[in-house]
Amino acid sequence: MVARKLTLVSSDDSESLVVKYNQLIARAEKAYFFGLQEKASNTYKQAFDLSIQLLCSPNANTVSVRRVAEVSSYRFDHCPVFDDSEEEFYLEVAANALEDLVRADRDLATRKAALQAYKSVACLACELVRFNQSMRCQLLIDQYVQIEMTHSKFLAN
Repeated sequence: MVARKLTLVSSDDSESLVVKYNQLIARAEKAYFFGLQEKASNTYKQAFDLSIQLLCSPNANTVSVRRVAEVSSYRFDHCPVFDDSEEEFYLEVAANALEDLVRADRDLATRKAALQAYKSVACLACELVRFNQSMRCQLLIDQYVQIEMTHSKFLAN
């Protein structure tokens, strides 16, 4: 019998998008901790973009959904405040991706998680409506209310 040594592979060597996401979050937290606001903001943006990519993939699941809600909250807490005149707004991007998942022909658990994450995104938007009377955020909230009214009955089972 030949003995073979097992080699440990560091997860840092992996090209997995999930590993990259986790690395980005860790880097953003570290940058924020050291007062590097711009670097933290840019890194959270990269993590957000990656989370949307994972959410829109064919094998998205409840973890993918929670990841989008998580990074949206990080961006809300640690990045510059949104202005209605900006071209792209991460809460809209998250809301649209989550809405697509709620409406999709996917497993019930993932659709329920998507509706819950959508609610979290709408709550963040509500804070911006209070803070700067954002019309785009108000539209996002109104859209969430419509989706919730339509789909909550079907997803409650």
